[in-house]
Amino acid sequence: MISKNSLPDQHVGEEVVLHLRRHWFIFLKIFLFVVILALIPMALYYMISQNIPTIIESDIGYPLLLVLFLSYYLILLVAILTVWTENYLDVWTITTDRIINREQNSLFNRIVSELELKMVQDVTAEQKGFFPTVFYYGDVYIQSAGEKERFVFEQIPQPYKIAKIIQQLDEKAKKNSPERI
Repeated sequence: MISKNSLPDQHVGEEVVLHLRRHWFIFLKIFLFVVILALIPMALYYMISQNIPTIIESDIGYPLLLVLFLSYYLILLVAILTVWTENYLDVWTITTDRIINREQNSLFNRIVSELELKMVQDVTAEQKGFFPTVFYYGDVYIQSAGEKERFVFEQIPQPYKIAKIIQQLDEKAKKNSPERI
């Protein structure tokens, strides 16, 4: 299990500096969208009961509507679990030696990438739009010379502060590195 203070394959002398997940506002947006989607069958039922009450009163209409609405909720539940899993399990860990990027792309597709801090070439922070500016979240892009050229920390809190911390750790790692890059 990965905690905020330790990693399963932690190097000797390596300390966890930051453990990041998406900003809480992203989860709030997902929740509000789900609430709106959950209200759709209720609104449809109300409209049908007001405009075409014979469908609800018939022997086949009500059970058919019930099956359709319950199927809709089942599909919505699976979609919610998938979206929640994909967003919540995206975790970025910054240590004194490296950056670990864990991305959940679907329910059964997980990618874990590591980047030595001394391999960092450029760090860029970005906030686009009204909500990211108001709630102070955004993306951090880390350019490297490694196999995965660009790491992206998506929708994290305080992106400029995180970028500055990464730059400071990168400078420190390059100073302490025995070989120059």
